[in-house]
Amino acid sequence: MKNLFVCLFSFITVTAIAQDARYMQAMERNVSTLDSAKVISTFQNAGNSFERIAASNPKEWLPLYYQSYCLIMIGMQQNENSRKDEYFDRAESLINKADSISPENSEIAVLQSFVMGMKISVDPMNRGQKLGMQSGMLVEKAIKLDKNNPRAYLLKGTSLLYRPAQYGGGKDKALPVLEEAVAKYKSFKPANSIMPHWGEQRANEVLEQCKKQD
Repeated sequence: MKNLFVCLFSFITVTAIAQDARYMQAMERNVSTLDSAKVISTFQNAGNSFERIAASNPKEWLPLYYQSYCLIMIGMQQNENSRKDEYFDRAESLINKADSISPENSEIAVLQSFVMGMKISVDPMNRGQKLGMQSGMLVEKAIKLDKNNPRAYLLKGTSLLYRPAQYGGGKDKALPVLEEAVAKYKSFKPANSIMPHWGEQRANEVLEQCKKQD
């Protein structure tokens, strides 16, 4: 009987290790694709792959996170506002599901703020006040949870840059935050190969835009 339990335990352990290895391989392959993705079709293919990974790994938050990220990227490239909203709504639903799996997660709070910002861009006049406050609270939450998360500073700085000065934004407010974002990217090291690490190029681009503004 003892040998039976040992064999059963060994089988379960080996199976779990194999599943973890397959998960990591699939995630690494798709995250690598995202690192150079620019067109809608690439984001769609990656998003579909992350959806399948999420279905097979319901306790993991990262596949949902990346599926949401892909939908945001696709939504940003849509021409019609109704299509933008469709993608952003789906992205919001997925990142909120990831939040239920991994609450108090700085990376998830960043993406939640990102989605809010994109929804504002569809209809700034009617959504700016309400969603802007929510987006700002989420990015501050992300910083509080991890003060070294460069993506949080990127979003905060970008928001300040495009916010009118009379509402607390503008170049002077954005510049130090964007400089901090760029500095944090230089020292940032993800915990492993599948953790979020996007945004460094964008941070440098937005910083240069900020410097050139009058």
